[in-house]
Amino acid sequence: MVPDRDLPMVSVLLITRDRRALLADALKSIEGLDYPREQLQVVVVEDTNDPRPPPGVLYISRPPDAQGRSFARNLSVQASTGEILAFTDDDCIVDRGWLRELVTPLLLHPDVGGVGGAVLPRNSSLLGLCEYVLGYPGGGLRYVHAAGGKLMETCQVNTVNCAYRRRVVLEAGGFHPRSVWSGEDYLLAQEVTKQHRCLFNPRAIVYHHSRGSLRGLFVRFFNFGRGEMEMLGFTDEKLSLVGLMMRESLALKYLGLLLVLLLADLPPLWVLAGPAAHYAYLLFSCRSLTRGLPRPSVRWVAPGVRFVCDLGLDCGRAWGFVEWILAGART
Repeated sequence: MVPDRDLPMVSVLLITRDRRALLADALKSIEGLDYPREQLQVVVVEDTNDPRPPPGVLYISRPPDAQGRSFARNLSVQASTGEILAFTDDDCIVDRGWLRELVTPLLLHPDVGGVGGAVLPRNSSLLGLCEYVLGYPGGGLRYVHAAGGKLMETCQVNTVNCAYRRRVVLEAGGFHPRSVWSGEDYLLAQEVTKQHRCLFNPRAIVYHHSRGSLRGLFVRFFNFGRGEMEMLGFTDEKLSLVGLMMRESLALKYLGLLLVLLLADLPPLWVLAGPAAHYAYLLFSCRSLTRGLPRPSVRWVAPGVRFVCDLGLDCGRAWGFVEWILAGART
């Protein structure tokens, strides 16, 4: 345990958009942190036309526009004063020891630039539990399971639960200003890990509220896919990103299956074997993660949720590709 006198100044940064009840719960949990209050700054950037500053925080309001999450996150970084920058979301409740668990590895390992933590479900529906099993958002059960209670090297650092050294964020250029739809945390982690190690600490816990719908999940992943196409316009790792999209593409998997069936001249009913095999594979891949969950139904529903997420990604990528073509035609 690091003594209080040795703990650095930390800025906890949140961005939000007219979700006052969730934000109030998140800030209440931050007030209860096991961290010296004089060493803690909280910065809230809200997209709103009706500013209402919460007490005890540095509050910045801005009108909703199309500049995106990167712009809001960079505003919070610019307003902060902490040596360490910690990030979470407005729909999360932080564990009392959360901040110490993020900060301690940075103090003990000078070569580490960032630390991510675990994201566990809170008051979640069946859909929310499925997201947790599948690892959405980053830091879900797959990461916790892989870490086995210990610090683990990672290249995936998600702003739902993480901390970076301030100088590392500035060296990386902050959040990419052209990332509007999604992926700003992925791009930052990509830049940071070129020069520094990053760790995952399963003991740094936030609890994520998820009671959404399949439609909302589809829209979220649609925007993720749209954001990936957006990234192709400015990332230096184009081949890596294209390779990732191709490996994850649901459409390419099913097109490949259709091609095999056509070449093998099999009866049309064999097309049904593809979804059945895909479901069985997804069911098998999450079998160990669902053991011990209070709702066994998660095991059977999670593959379907994964299908919806993958479909949303592909649709978002297709939409982003069309936008790219139209933008090129206009210029």
